Amino acid sequence: MTLIISWIGVDDKKDGKEISSIYIASDSRYTWGNSEKFDNGIKVFGSIKFPEIFGFCGDVLFPSTVLGQLIPQIDNGILIDEKDSCERKNEKVNSFISSSLELYPKKFLGNTFTILHATRVEKDFRLYKTTYNKNDGLKNQEIELPRISTKVFSGGSGSSEFDKKWLKWNEEKHNDFRTSRAVYHCLDQTLKTIKDKRTGGLPQIVGLYRIKNTRLFGIIENGTKYVYGKESSEDIKSEKIEWRNENFERMNPKTLKILEGAQRQPS
Repeated sequence: MTLIISWIGVDDKKDGKEISSIYIASDSRYTWGNSEKFDNGIKVFGSIKFPEIFGFCGDVLFPSTVLGQLIPQIDNGILIDEKDSCERKNEKVNSFISSSLELYPKKFLGNTFTILHATRVEKDFRLYKTTYNKNDGLKNQEIELPRISTKVFSGGSGSSEFDKKWLKWNEEKHNDFRTSRAVYHCLDQTLKTIKDKRTGGLPQIVGLYRIKNTRLFGIIENGTKYVYGKESSEDIKSEKIEWRNENFERMNPKTLKILEGAQRQPS
């Protein structure tokens, strides 16, 4: 299984509150029953040519396979058109998932899975979830996004532990109440103390801002850089992506310190 979450950042504008960012994050563990684990598994995905990000929980093989097929087709412009609305883009994504599922051998399909799809057209952010279980089959629905910075989805076998901890961060008296960093901080703390054996490893994150396409985030933990849960070598071009620490503060990947000018957050 896994732990997958999504959250939004909201800014105050002259015309009211507007969503400025959306994120999908997860742990990095793949498991085979209770015997084997792999803490470098990719669970979040994004297009470099379109503002489309994805994540999954539940069964690993089908979602990772279908998203691995989906992203190159989006990037090459053969599935999604720049003129498509958010609804139309998700319809195409859901149709692709559905047709792939019809061809997939059911005896090798896990009991459940959820695929999240976040998208944007100009400043309009949307989030959708596609769920599957053997009784109800495949279902797709939009997740309503409020006009406050908060968690908008949590799922997977580790979600009950995350949701319990989230009650603390979601209290009005908390320093991080209704902030984007609160959700990530809760995820980080959950993974450090989680009891669910099917969830673990370092966090991995993709996101969308108001401009450009997928943002991939690297994690700096105890002076070490990680991407998709895997320790990164020193010769990668670290400056090509954003880096965050456990408090979701922006980090300099060369000095491994908080980026100059970045706002420090309460720990």
